[in-house]
Amino acid sequence: MSRILLAWELGTGYGHLGPFLGLAPALLARGHELHIAAREVAATVRAVGDLPIAVHQAPLCLNTYGGLQDPPLNYSEILMRFGYLEPQMLGGLLAAWRSLLRATAADLVLADHAPTALLAAREMELPRAVIGSPFNVPPPRAPSPNMRDWEPVPETRLADSDGRVLAVINSQLRSTRLEAVHGIFAGAASFFSGLPELDPYGARDAGDYLGLHARSTGTATPQWLPGEEPAVFAYLHADHPQLEDALQALDASRARVLVYVLGAGWQAPVLKGGKLVFAEGLIDFGRVVAEFAARLCHGNVGTTLGMLRGGKPVLVLPKHLEHFLLGRALQRQGAGRVIPPQEQAPDIGAELAAMLSNPSYGAAARVLAQRGADDSVGTMTGRAVARIEALAASVREYA
Repeated sequence: MSRILLAWELGTGYGHLGPFLGLAPALLARGHELHIAAREVAATVRAVGDLPIAVHQAPLCLNTYGGLQDPPLNYSEILMRFGYLEPQMLGGLLAAWRSLLRATAADLVLADHAPTALLAAREMELPRAVIGSPFNVPPPRAPSPNMRDWEPVPETRLADSDGRVLAVINSQLRSTRLEAVHGIFAGAASFFSGLPELDPYGARDAGDYLGLHARSTGTATPQWLPGEEPAVFAYLHADHPQLEDALQALDASRARVLVYVLGAGWQAPVLKGGKLVFAEGLIDFGRVVAEFAARLCHGNVGTTLGMLRGGKPVLVLPKHLEHFLLGRALQRQGAGRVIPPQEQAPDIGAELAAMLSNPSYGAAARVLAQRGADDSVGTMTGRAVARIEALAASVREYA
């Protein structure tokens, strides 16, 4: 039996929990003790439900930093916004993660967007692995690559950003210094969500991908209006600036639409068309995927992969860069469309109509679904669990 700490430090939303919860039942069934150190503990407690997993608050940087170039262009420039330019802050975060690792007596750290947890585990010589979106793990190149490859960026800016962050990291490490920012992930096993062709940095080792396997954190039963029009499922966030435009476009479309809007206190508006049904709880997409023709979402990795596994195309209205890059990859594969974030007044209705009226989108989504289903969910989970067990066992072997 091993004690495994599941670490989520950066990023928001249920998508960071799905990869953990996809493996948790199998790990628990084999007698392992699981802890989650979560950025958002309320959402985590709801998602964990009755599973015997201890939930802890992850150590977080609560400071905000002015004077940074916007938007961030590489991984280092993301880290700058979370304490990696402030030695005292990063030192405090590392100390807090080390304390949590000792308190849980962790044998292994499995991290979803948790770079500081990985650094703390490295200092304690604990086995570690990364899981979730490949966007969160830049490839081993120096300087860290430009994430906005459509924008020309001087190599000197990327190198300077890496150098500033690397200097702060090394000033706080008690063990061997890093030679490059990507050293954060050195020695960590990889369990990437998705397929190589959907990786925003380009394909890596095929054995590091979990395929189109995503666990729904929702349980609500889908309810549709009766009719012959195509059914569309929309999963949107209340704080997206184009939410109202999206709802009006859906209401005016030729589709029957089931909508879930994530956001505390959000109230559904009264719309003219009457074609929208608003779900009160997070929908179980494992049940809804068989019933709809297309999906509108922000490009959250977990649910997007779940919909692709069902062979359904996705229209992406991005909220963050990661979402846009996934949407762009889908568009390149012909399995969806993405609305460029720089468009101030996109015609969401026209984008949705184009996807619904062209069967090639559904056909391409089914091709991806078949490619991602070459191994069953059980087989992929079993392989991942076996690798995790081998990693966790190594700490006892060499202790």
